[in-house]
Amino acid sequence: MVEIGGLPAHILLVHGVVVLAPLAGLMAVVFALWRRSRAYLAWPLGVLAFGLVPLSILTAQAGEQLEKARPASNLIREHAEQGGFFRFVAVIFLVVAAAQILAAFPAAVNRWHVLRGTGRLLAARWLVPATSVLGVLAGLFLIYEAVVTGHSGSASVWSGT
Repeated sequence: MVEIGGLPAHILLVHGVVVLAPLAGLMAVVFALWRRSRAYLAWPLGVLAFGLVPLSILTAQAGEQLEKARPASNLIREHAEQGGFFRFVAVIFLVVAAAQILAAFPAAVNRWHVLRGTGRLLAARWLVPATSVLGVLAGLFLIYEAVVTGHSGSASVWSGT
């Protein structure tokens, strides 16, 4: 089991997920609904969505190690399943956030020589509203999953079983 400062790594890493996932979800919702915020939130949303994927994977792996080292209850098994699902939610959120950002700034794609032809596709009028709807749904679902997964983890620790 990996430890940081004598504590299981999962216990420390989970704080990053619990704080950053709802923040990223909220950013995606604001990015989708408030047009003026897009210029300010594009980079932070992209970096946060990208960083959340490895953080959630590392946290889940550290949690699996902790689960093997400690006696597992039904609450811990339920939390482990939700943590495994959260990894997929983080990846899906990354894809949706990237789509939101690229749809909002189609000219930025032309800077990459490999993607030059996709700029016209990204300039379609329907794309920004479609990715905005997806961004709101993905952001709210990310927040929901972070809360549910975090709650099940804290319940497994503090339930006394």
